[in-house]
Amino acid sequence: MELWDRLDAAAERFDVLRHPFYVRWSEGTLSRAELGLYAGQYAHAVRALAAAARSVAGSPEAAAHAAEEESHIELWDEFARAVGADPDAPLPETSDCVHAWADPDRSKLATLVALYAIESAQPAISEVKRDGLVDLYGYSPGPATAYFDVHAERDVEHARAGRTAISELRSDASDDGALVAEAERVLAANWRLLDGVERAS
Repeated sequence: MELWDRLDAAAERFDVLRHPFYVRWSEGTLSRAELGLYAGQYAHAVRALAAAARSVAGSPEAAAHAAEEESHIELWDEFARAVGADPDAPLPETSDCVHAWADPDRSKLATLVALYAIESAQPAISEVKRDGLVDLYGYSPGPATAYFDVHAERDVEHARAGRTAISELRSDASDDGALVAEAERVLAANWRLLDGVERAS
């Protein structure tokens, strides 16, 4: 199976829109406290994603991507403030996600694959979360939704650029199985972060 098909299959297996926490988000049944807990925990993942992007910022395009991800930290913090989140210490599952997303020991190619796996899923996830905030939880478009507005659009381009960067760096000697395993690792870590939020709610 082609690498891209295998990465798509991994994304389907770990589609967080099927996670119980996001199902409840889409049903409008989360409490404000649960939204706040989630916002405080996922803030650590947002920072980890920015760190991962910065670690492979060797070209002007990659540096611009890293700078953009770093600017998104404030957008997430605006959402967190809107839902009343506190800057909580990471739960164990969140700490595991941070390490998986910003692992300093993996190769540049593996990091690019990790970023691609995360970012290619973001547009659909961001649309669902943004629409839920407005339609089900009564938030107005603005600070509460800006992070999701941006990621519903920009991560389409980020995923496209990531795919190009992976194709340029990948060779016949690349271990596609290891690359798919890295994608599965970061996607599973995101799922477990939500497990932790669900457990602590």
